[in-house]
This record gives sequence, C-alpha cells and structure tokens, in this order.
Amino acid sequence: AKEGTKDGLERTKAAVKRGRSYIRTKSFISQDHRSGLEEEQSLFIDVDCKHPEAVLTPMPEGLSQQQVVRRYILGSIVESEKNYVDALKRILEQYEKPLSELEPRVLSERKLKMVFYRVKEIAQCHCLFQIALASRVAEWDAVETIGDVFVASFSKSMVLDAYSEYVNNFSTAVAVLKKTCATKPAFLEFLKQSQEASPDRVTLYSLMMKPIQRFPQFILLLQDMLKNTPRGHPDRLPLQMALTELETLAEKLNERKRDADQRCEIKHIAKAINERYLNKLLSSGSRYLIRSDDVIETVYNDRGEITKTKERRLLMLNDVLMCATVSSRPSQESHSGASQRYLLKWSVPLGHVEVIEYGNSPGVGEHSRHPAVHPPESLAVSANAKPYKAYLGPGQLYQDLQNLLHDLNVIGQIAQLIGTLKGNYQNLNQSVAHDWTSGLQRLILKKEDEIRAADRCRIQLQLPGKQDKSGRPTFFTAVFNTFTPAIKEAWTNNLQMAKLALEEDNHLGWFCVDDDGNQTKKDTHPLLVGHMPVMVARQPEFKIGSCSSQMGQIAIISFQNSNPKVIECFNVESRILCMVYVPVQEPHREPSVASDAAPTATRASDVPTICLGTEEGSISIYKSSQGSKKARLQHFFTPEKATVMSLACSPRGLYAGLVNGAVASYTKATDGSWNAEPQKVIKLGVLPVRSLLAMEDTLWAASGGQVFIISAETHTIEGQLEAHQEEGMVISHMAVAGVGLWIAFTTGSTLRLFHTETLKHLQDVNIAAPVHGMLPGHQRLSVTSLLVCHGLLMVGTSLGVVVALPVPRLQGIPKVTGRGMVSYHAHNGPVKFIILATTPPKDQDKAKDSPPPSPELPDEEQKDSPSREGAAFVPSQGDPDTAVWLGAWPGPGPQKSDLSLWESPSLSHGSGSLEHRSEDSRVCDLLRDSAAPTRSRAQPSRRAKASSALVVCGGQGHRRMHRRARPPPEELVSSVMVWQIPLLSA
Repeated sequence: AKEGTKDGLERTKAAVKRGRSYIRTKSFISQDHRSGLEEEQSLFIDVDCKHPEAVLTPMPEGLSQQQVVRRYILGSIVESEKNYVDALKRILEQYEKPLSELEPRVLSERKLKMVFYRVKEIAQCHCLFQIALASRVAEWDAVETIGDVFVASFSKSMVLDAYSEYVNNFSTAVAVLKKTCATKPAFLEFLKQSQEASPDRVTLYSLMMKPIQRFPQFILLLQDMLKNTPRGHPDRLPLQMALTELETLAEKLNERKRDADQRCEIKHIAKAINERYLNKLLSSGSRYLIRSDDVIETVYNDRGEITKTKERRLLMLNDVLMCATVSSRPSQESHSGASQRYLLKWSVPLGHVEVIEYGNSPGVGEHSRHPAVHPPESLAVSANAKPYKAYLGPGQLYQDLQNLLHDLNVIGQIAQLIGTLKGNYQNLNQSVAHDWTSGLQRLILKKEDEIRAADRCRIQLQLPGKQDKSGRPTFFTAVFNTFTPAIKEAWTNNLQMAKLALEEDNHLGWFCVDDDGNQTKKDTHPLLVGHMPVMVARQPEFKIGSCSSQMGQIAIISFQNSNPKVIECFNVESRILCMVYVPVQEPHREPSVASDAAPTATRASDVPTICLGTEEGSISIYKSSQGSKKARLQHFFTPEKATVMSLACSPRGLYAGLVNGAVASYTKATDGSWNAEPQKVIKLGVLPVRSLLAMEDTLWAASGGQVFIISAETHTIEGQLEAHQEEGMVISHMAVAGVGLWIAFTTGSTLRLFHTETLKHLQDVNIAAPVHGMLPGHQRLSVTSLLVCHGLLMVGTSLGVVVALPVPRLQGIPKVTGRGMVSYHAHNGPVKFIILATTPPKDQDKAKDSPPPSPELPDEEQKDSPSREGAAFVPSQGDPDTAVWLGAWPGPGPQKSDLSLWESPSLSHGSGSLEHRSEDSRVCDLLRDSAAPTRSRAQPSRRAKASSALVVCGGQGHRRMHRRARPPPEELVSSVMVWQIPLLSA
C-alpha cells in the first residue's frame, strides 16, 4: 500500500486478512543479508518508529497509600519492559547481525534463521507496546489506568503467532547452538567474546530465555497491581481483562509448545529405535508421545523375592506402550560424544495394558474388558515374553497378609475354646491367647506398612503375550518402580486417560467447530466414561386418582468399587424441583471440650445433609451419610406453601427461592436443625425466583429478567442487574466463575456474561451456531443446564446435546475464547442437569489397607465433610429432574469409599435392575484419591495433582447424534452420562 500500487495494496490486504502484522521498524532492520529470505522480507513494510522513553512524572502530594504502591508497581512494569526490549535488541545487534556479517561463516543462512527465528517479530510487538506504555505513563496521574493498554497490545493474533513460533522453535535453536559450539571452535570463541564484552556477562542462552519468561512476569506484575486496586476503581475491570488475556495467551503458548514437543519427540524416538518397521510406523500417522519415564524393572522369583533389577524407559504413546533399554552410541554427526539409542524390549497396544492393584478387585487377565481395537500392522511386539505366576512382589505381601488374618481368626477361635476349659493348664490360658493375638496384630500392622511402602512407587502391569500352541491368549507381568509416588500417580492417570480416548465412544465424540475447519486435538475433549440408565423402582400397584404422577422420586447412584449402581430409590410427597448439599458446619471448639463432642454426635449439624425443594411448597432435609436409608431429618413448609423453585446454602443459612417472587432465609436452631419458620422473607417481585447463587457475603437471586443482590447479613437488596432489555426474557440459570457471571434464559439460545463487581455486560454467546452446524434443520433451541469448570463452559440444551465452549482455566473473567464443540452423545430429551463431581483430598484409601475404625466413624464423617464440594443445579419451572454431588464417605469396611450422586429422575416403569456399560468400572478409579498419603509415622508423602475431573449430566435415555444414521428411539428412561475432562498441566 505504501508503494501506491495495486499489487502492494493487495499484499497488504492479504496480510491483514491473515491476521499477521508485516510492519517492521527500521530500528530492527538491517540491509538484506540473506538472499533466501528476500521473498519473506518483501512482505514487510519499513516504517520509522520512534522509541519514546516511558518516564514517570514526579510523585504529586496527597496520594493515598494504595496510589503510591500502584505508582511503584507501574515503575516496575516500565523498568521490566525496558530491560526486556534491551535484551531483544542485544540478541539482534550483538549476535544475529555480527554472525550474518562474519567471514568465514560459522552459521549458514538456514541455521542462522533457525536460531533467531521470530525474534524480530517479537521485538516489533513490544516496540508498539512500548509506545502505548509511554503514552499512558505520561498521563498516569490523570487516568491511573494501565489494564486497557495490555488488552489492546496483547490480544492480537500477531502476538500469539510470533511467540508460539518462537517457543516451538526454541528447543531446535538451542540444539543448533550446542552442536555448533561442539563442532566449530570459532563460534564458541565468538560467544565467549560477546559475553565478556557485555557489562552484565549474560549468555546468549539467558537472553533467548527471556521471551519464554515474559508473560509469567507480566502476570505477576499485574496481579500485584490488581491487589492494590480497590473495588470501584476504573482500572480494576481493565486489569482483570488484561490478566485474562495474558493467562489465556500463556496457556495457548503452553498447549502449542506441548503439542510441538510431543510431535518432535516421537520423531526422535523413531530415529533411535532399533526396530526398522517400528521406525516407519512411528514416523507415519498421528502418533504422539504422552510421556517418557525412566523406571527400574524388578524381577521376582516364585517366593516373591527380588532376583534382579534393570533400568528401563517406558514410552507411552497415544495408542501404544513401549519398554526399551537406553544405550549410548557414538554419533558420527556430532563430536559431542554419544547419542541415545533404544533397544526395544516389548511393545503392546495401549488398550491391552492393565494395571494390577492388589488392594482392588482382581478382575484382570482373561476377563479384560478391552477388546483388540488395533489392526495387525499396529505396534504389537513381544520380545521373549514369558508368562509369570499370578502373584509377584506386592502380591506375595498381600498373600502374607491374608495368611496372618487367617491365623488371627484361628487364634480367636482357639481363645474361645480355651475359655471353655474347666481345668487349669500351663501355657494354655486366656493370658497366653491374648499374647498370641497381640503378636499377630503387630505382625499385621508391620505387613500393612510393607504393603504401603511397596505400593507407593510400584507399577505392576499385566500385558498380552504370544498365543500358546492351542491358540489361547497368554499374559505376562512386568513390575516397575518409579522414583516418586507422584510419578506413579501421574503415570497411571495418563494411562487411564489415553485408554479412555481410544474407546469407540470417543473416536467420534465431539463435533468441533473451528475457524479454519480443523479438528480440535483429542486431549482437549471431554471423554465419555460411560452412560447408564437410572432405573427406578416400580410404582405402587394402588393409585389414588392422578396423584401418583405428581410424586417425586430420588435415586442415589453410588460410584463404589468398580460399578456405578443405584443403591436406593424412594418416593417423596411431591415433585422435586431443586436440591442442595449442605456440608457439616464445624464450630470452633476449644481442646478442653473436645471430650464433650460424643453426646452431640447425632445432632443434625454434625452430619452432611441434602435439602429438597418440592412443588407442594415443602423443604425436606435428608441425612446424606452412608448407610442412612431414607433417613429424613426434617420436613416443613414454606410461607403460604409456595412452590420451592431454587435452593442455596451458605455458612449463614439456607435460602429458598419461591414461585411467588420471594426468597425465604432460614437459620439453624441451637440443636443444629433448621428453624421451620424463616428468619426473613425478602420480596423481590411477582415472578418466580428460578435461580440462587450464594457468593461471599451476598446472595444473588434471579426473578424474571433481573438479578437481585441481597446482603446475607442484613437481608436488604444491595444491587440489581438487568440481564436483558427485551420483555419476556426470564432468567433460568446462573453460573459464576472468577469475577464473571454467566446467565441463561428460558427462551432463546443466547448466554450473557456480566462482571460481578461492576455488573457490566461483557459478552454474548449464541450456542445455536455450533449446534445447527451438526444437526440438520434449524430446530428451536434453549438452555436447560449450565456449568463452568476447568476451562469449559458446558451448556445443556433442550435438544439433548451438550455444548462445550472454551473459557480461561485460571480464575478471572470466564469469557469464551474460541469456537465451541457439540457432543455426539446426547439424551432423547433436554439435558436436565450438569454437575461437577469432586472428591476431597483426604485419606480415603486408609480404610482399604487397615481394619475398619468402627467406633470413630462419626468423627471421620464430621472431619471429612467440610472439604467436600457440592453444587445444586436448578431446573426450570415444572422440571422434576435435578441432581447434586455428595462427595465421598469413608466406608465401614475395607472397600473403597462411596462416591455418590443424588438424582431426582422422572417417573418411569421398568426393571429395577441397573444395566451398566463395562467402561463405567473406571469411575471410582477416577474419583478416588489414590495419591492421598497414608498416615505415616515418619513423614507425609507429597500428593500428586489431579489430572482430570468428572462431569455428570442427566436426561432421558441416550443416543448417538449423526447426520447419516439415527438409531431408533429407545425406551425413555432416566439416564446419566459421565464425562472426564483432562486437566492439562502447564
């Protein structure tokens, strides 16, 4: 365009359309010194760019303490940015330019481009940011805002493109530098001289690391600025928006870097592997490396004794697990010594790998539920694999424990028989029997400690071997030790997620809508763990008029052991419209009165409870601890028996949104139960209160198209939010994340995002576009459920499909940052609820390895309950389906903890049995905290981070959505689908 020619204008338009900036400042441009880049450089426009110094004016008098602190933080931002731009200049002027002019050449044109790839573009971005920053600093005392400058400068695609290409190329650049240093002494001497000539003696590697560290530095500085920015300040919302932009940018960079590293690593493995055909298979296709771990393989004899150990490397790909020995061989290409080579020991399809946990059910081996899903040409190699015996290593320890428990039982019988003796005999009395029992108990405790120590870092795998002579499959066992318990936990979690991604249900799980039409990478999808009908008991034979159709039913789904199942169904007097989980409210007790806690163990406040709101206007309180079969603690009616549309709970009380437009606030009595009469009834209007959210010291109540902000202490209305300007738009759902509030309406397919502090409208999202892109025709669509969790805004629709929209994973403003995806798995009717299943980081596995602490069970429930997270999701008016997550209960026996879900299903006729799919058996493994440290007398172990989260949605039946094939409608029974969301670590 600068040339004034049509061709120049077309090139400029093409650059803008591609979202790239081709402006290059003269400050960073030298004469063309690389003939191979002439075409690329012809796309750039040379402009004069001045670099004004960002200088703070003298501090005026009369500033508050926060204003002074904010000025100091601004000074840190200015100084940090100046140092960063200076570092970029040094890379270009002290390294790239001299190397391009050095004769004879020590770096070729191609390698020079690889080493300094995209440094100029990054410098250009920050040159423009420095101009905007200097302008804002000059007028700081008048405006005192900085967040908008960051948003304007770093929300452009050119910034992401330049940084992501630099970060992805960084490992390659460093490898080129290392190799050149080893092969060309002149280059090494040049680097030493450049470092010695610099005043701070910073190396080239340290300078090149600065772009990778830049966004974390920005985030820390802006977080400090936000901490010192009070509510109501004009810079608070821009700072939150800037943090969201930077966090989103940093996460995208991490994801692109992770993806590039995985693809690059698989190429290195293919070159280093000793099997030629494996080399070809690894080099082709879409395989990528999930993780690589150095482990110690342990070989046992028949008695469970260790015979030898070997160093191995486990390579987990997205569809295969390989075990190799790492060897170092001299490399002809490099003088730096040796390069790694892999001697393959065995390789098996990932779907056939089973982790043996002796503390769990032994359902492995021939009854493996994973079919052969790989073609014959897939990676299935067994090198001299011989089947081992069933129990090795830790298995022998468990056998010893079983023997000790058997002997303890026999000693108990002997002690009873000794008690029946009528004569006195030496060494045959109750005292001797007691000594025997005490000795065995000490041995049992010692053996349990050995088992815990062995299991913390031990991975035992059952793998498929070659078929025997009769054609039957054989299996062999491999035992590996990791270096830390956290590595074992992360390894098993990654294995489970990779196997889940290979399931048939997840091959075509989501319809992805990208701007470029590309499919989203699989590890960002929620993965379907399974779907299962929730069959409720038959209705009674007798019916009184039409009252039976107005009854409510509760189904409690337990994720105990390996199979999700309905552990109880019961009816209630009226249709259930909402539920909320109320955790234990532990009072602050002094140690001196701790002994008085036992008499109050049966108080209502000492156990977690579930509150149900019904159509008849009643609130029922049920005990939610294990073994409480239909234990209703309270039942009372709301004022005027108004229908309960929504419920919310906070430490201050229980709140009920009523159909008459009022909110009833209930408090607890001295005995821990809820007062049947409300402390206060807050009248909001005449339209039903369909949604309630308890946030900090306020209650947010939606009535009609408005959200009322109520003080939890004074019960007065502090603020009001008009969610939609059109009449007739009624709020149905609200979901909060960070400082953002997502609102859905009973009609229409639009979601709206508001700022919780300023109540400003930030974003509108219409979910109809991705749904109609998958479904034929334009069917009417509305939102029926809503959840924000772990980087996804999950929306249940009236058509039965779930829409997942990406939002920032970190706590900030949860705005949608990309196009969404639609699930191919759907219900036959509306998605009634979507809830997040959580588990507390407690010692849940303690009961698995030790005798049941029966007397202390109430205390354990009391201790663990506050850490559980439950959420109530409120359906629309007249909707009888909702659910709430209860968390985990310590079980009374040596089995896993219950992880249960209360659901209010629609009435249906059918069998009371539960038919579950085989993949449901993983749900307990996903939810239980297997990394929770056992209580050790030595030192507590460090807990591994969770790698995934479970989301449960419910509705009528299950179907696969596809344009070409539509399965016949099945019997409409209440069903749930369980999704697993990968939590990608940075």
